[in-house]
Amino acid sequence: MQDFFLSWGFTASKVGLITLVFLIGMIHLGRELRYVRELTDYLGYDLVASMSNDQVGRRKLPAATLRLDEIRDQVNAVVEASDQVWALKQVRGWQMRAGRLESALAFWVDLLRQLGLLGTVIGLAISMLIDRSDVTRMLAPLGLAVWTTVFGLAYSIWLSVLFGMKVAAWSDACEKNIEAWEARRRPGRESRP
Repeated sequence: MQDFFLSWGFTASKVGLITLVFLIGMIHLGRELRYVRELTDYLGYDLVASMSNDQVGRRKLPAATLRLDEIRDQVNAVVEASDQVWALKQVRGWQMRAGRLESALAFWVDLLRQLGLLGTVIGLAISMLIDRSDVTRMLAPLGLAVWTTVFGLAYSIWLSVLFGMKVAAWSDACEKNIEAWEARRRPGRESRP
């Protein structure tokens, strides 16, 4: 057991866990960003079609996908809703989902950094508990444990590079399109913040 903790075994398992968290974060952020982009685009097409009084915007819609069909059905349900409270709740749900995108990116980036640092600290603590006789032997596993911090930081930087600007831009664009679409849908009524 001591060999596992003081060798590459424990470090590799911690790096594997950090890699798994990175992949889960990447999948989550990718899925949420795709939804926000498609909602933004659909509402934008709908706004263009309504402003030009023809079906120009609707003809240019991208090829139908299940997600796009779901968004179209949600938008149509809001437009045709007799219960305005439900419709407002749905629109606020879209706004909240777009607004949460930036905090989701911050969560995953921070979690990866913390897991990397935690792996290093745990490696050092275990080496101190196992062997206290010689400081050199006690700090030797630290060289292995530092790799968890390296991987945690590298993965957090990777997520920031992949999603940082996209998340901010699409989140803002989605909120603007939702506000414009809601103002067109509810003429004469002030939309409350």
